Amino acid sequence: MNLFEAALLAVVSVIAVVAVIALRFPRGRAEWPLDARQSAWLLVSGLTAVIVFVLLYVATRDVRWPDAVTVTFGAVSLLLALLAGVALFLPQGLRARP
Repeated sequence: MNLFEAALLAVVSVIAVVAVIALRFPRGRAEWPLDARQSAWLLVSGLTAVIVFVLLYVATRDVRWPDAVTVTFGAVSLLLALLAGVALFLPQGLRARP
């Protein structure tokens, strides 16, 4: 991936994020419920999503992955181990604060 492709992916991702926010708040700043600090955290989260998207693109383009059956077996095994760990260490389950 050259610099132009990375920049193009970043621009498309940022436009997609802004479009989703614009659909939720069509009037713009008049309806925006967040203060400056929360807006900055939202921006950092969005940039993190863009970076993850670009890294996933690079990984799927440049890395030779094993067969789909092998990847599925590994993912299911990992998720079952995670589920067993949650059941063992958090028997009440994951609870959000009220």
